[in-house]
Amino acid sequence: MDDLALAMELADAADRISMDRWRAHDLRIDRKPDLSPVTEADLAIESELRERVQRDRPGHAVIGEEHGLLEGDGQWRWVVDPIDGTRSFVRGNETWATLIALQYAGNTLVAVASAPALRLRFHAVRGEGSFMNGRQIHVSEISSVDEALLTHSSLNGFMRVGLGPQITDLAERCWDARGLGNSMTHLAVARGTADMGWTSRAAVWDFAALALIVEEAGGRFTDRSGDDPKLGGTGISSNGLLHEAVLEAAGL
Repeated sequence: MDDLALAMELADAADRISMDRWRAHDLRIDRKPDLSPVTEADLAIESELRERVQRDRPGHAVIGEEHGLLEGDGQWRWVVDPIDGTRSFVRGNETWATLIALQYAGNTLVAVASAPALRLRFHAVRGEGSFMNGRQIHVSEISSVDEALLTHSSLNGFMRVGLGPQITDLAERCWDARGLGNSMTHLAVARGTADMGWTSRAAVWDFAALALIVEEAGGRFTDRSGDDPKLGGTGISSNGLLHEAVLEAAGL
């Protein structure tokens, strides 16, 4: 089985678990030390994917949001966010996704983002383009900020890290601005339905898959997730034509 096929199988397994527990009345929800929610589905998905990687790619490392690092014996690493958008998941909204990336020496080669509640599956292989539900996608050709649609993650997140004025200033300059959460923010840029995307703070598992999907769709992605070992830094995607404008707005 090639790497993309395995990544797709991992996403299928994640979808079965997440959709079984999505909107379940007895869904178990706990709080992590940072007070963010974690559900039984988050934990079950990451455990399942770790087991499958150990079985099908022995020696590969796995790093995920819930269970941390499972060390390997080489430079191959799977990066997993079992449910990116847990707050949406627990409220019964559809804007969450499972993110899966395969890296070699820190370079993402395969990426899958599965949003089963929306019936959307994105994938990319380095050098081979990006696809949504099997059809190739491409970023937009909007080149002016005042004609652009900006998507972003939670405004509360921007406020907490002192980026509230920056995101609101940029939003005021845009044709429109919408909060879609981390995954949908950058996937919208990749498919050309938004022109700029901005996540306030996140970690490696939040960006590894999304960055490749955006880049293979013809866009750019600035990943600052390594800035803070606990939470990470900002993530910015664009159609490429507007990238410097977002970086300038962010102070990067």
